[in-house]
Amino acid sequence: MERNQLTAKSRSRSQICVLSVLCLLFGSGAWYLAHSLSKTSSDVRQMETLSKPASAATVTPDQLKQMADKQAESLLARLQRTPEDAVLLSDIGKIYFQTGQFSVAVKYYEDSVRIKPDAAILVKLGGAYHFAGNDDKAISTWNRALSFDPNNPDALFNIGLVKWRAKRDREGAIAAWQKLLRTNPNHPKRDQVEKLLDQAKQRPETPIASNK
Repeated sequence: MERNQLTAKSRSRSQICVLSVLCLLFGSGAWYLAHSLSKTSSDVRQMETLSKPASAATVTPDQLKQMADKQAESLLARLQRTPEDAVLLSDIGKIYFQTGQFSVAVKYYEDSVRIKPDAAILVKLGGAYHFAGNDDKAISTWNRALSFDPNNPDALFNIGLVKWRAKRDREGAIAAWQKLLRTNPNHPKRDQVEKLLDQAKQRPETPIASNK
């Protein structure tokens, strides 16, 4: 009797651990993860679009890939029946992005925008390119998003961030952020963008530190 109780308790603890990891990885839901990737000071949190997904410290890349595959399993099965479903493709891309499988995420986001170009998905695709290490492709993808939505604040912010940090293009970053503030005067992250813009103007030699 006691052995059965101990076994049940052990199994329960294991299930709780697994659920805790999954909650950390998938519980926040949206691709737009409201935590900073990079910052110039402790009180400056960046726009949501370039937030790198956080993973549990004890979970290995292989385990994250397995979790992503498991999470995407039902969607991949549906994709076999409807391979041209742009929304389904972007949902699968989101799962792989959230678990740090950026190259895999790129594939599904690319297929999604090939079928149905959309500014919001292009912003996500640009983020996947960025975290996969291709900043030139990321910038060109965000510019493509702007061709559909010229005042898209996330695309404008990301262009400025990567131009300043990765490309040392201070003028390009300032131009993107100024347009963001001009075309989105009531944006909820306005104060944060203004801080970054001031830093770019006043301290051009100090790009945003990267946590990649």
